[in-house]
Amino acid sequence: MLELRVHLFGPFQIVSADREVAGSILRKAQELLALVLLAPQRNVRRELAAEVVWPDAGPEASRKAIRQALWQIHQVTDTGGPACQRLVLTDGDLLRVNPDRPLWTDVDVFAERARVAQLTQVEDLTDADLAAMDQASALYRGPLLTSCYEEWCLAERAQLEDLHITLLDKLSRGCERHGRLEAAIQWAQKLLEIEPAHERSHRRLMRLYYLTDDRTRALRQFRRCQKVLADELGVRPQTRTAALAAEIGADTGERAVLASPAPAPPLAAAIGPPSTLDSFRAELAALRASVDAISHQLRNTPA
Repeated sequence: MLELRVHLFGPFQIVSADREVAGSILRKAQELLALVLLAPQRNVRRELAAEVVWPDAGPEASRKAIRQALWQIHQVTDTGGPACQRLVLTDGDLLRVNPDRPLWTDVDVFAERARVAQLTQVEDLTDADLAAMDQASALYRGPLLTSCYEEWCLAERAQLEDLHITLLDKLSRGCERHGRLEAAIQWAQKLLEIEPAHERSHRRLMRLYYLTDDRTRALRQFRRCQKVLADELGVRPQTRTAALAAEIGADTGERAVLASPAPAPPLAAAIGPPSTLDSFRAELAALRASVDAISHQLRNTPA
């Protein structure tokens, strides 16, 4: 039989022979199929499926709903093949994916490549690794099953989004280490679209903008970081973020110092009490430098 390609990121989609075939499948049938595909060992008990997909239905109504959903899945995915090749099999109290059906899912490919990237140190990433990670990120077309708001889906969605954030962070760091600064900037920007309060990415963008001779943009990134952290978390940037802004604002010309990010401090230092006065002084210096940079730009802009 032809391979089915199931897309669970963003809008639900099933493709066979380059043709979408899931246009008529109802939302609850989509959710049931997704639940089985995402379950460990790709099997789930009927009772559990009824509880999570139809949480407000009674026992009889949920059993009927499962039968109807399975019929819809069969109509879309199994037409033209023998019954033994059905995509979702019933095995006593279990619903399970037929291991003999040719099947591809975007979540499986994405998760496999992303987890390999997680286990690879940045300094060991090759160009081939970065290309594979790029392809994995391209599979993430949006949150898992965008039309589903059931608790089981929200939990899966959050885990996959965290995995994508980790992948984007590793891509940005890897591209920077390979000297591909523009690519590193683009990946960090994409990460911040998903997680605006990711302070390490703000710091990386500040450094990368400065290294590409855009000090004004680097300082604006610091101001954006301040606002996002205050609005979303009610906190101020870490001392090292403010110190980086002050160093960029001072424009010592020693870009080589900023070319490679310093290693993270020991855990004890990271969680120790911050010096509020030092942080304030660094932020004040950064603010003054930002104002000076903008004033200089205005003075040198033709009327």
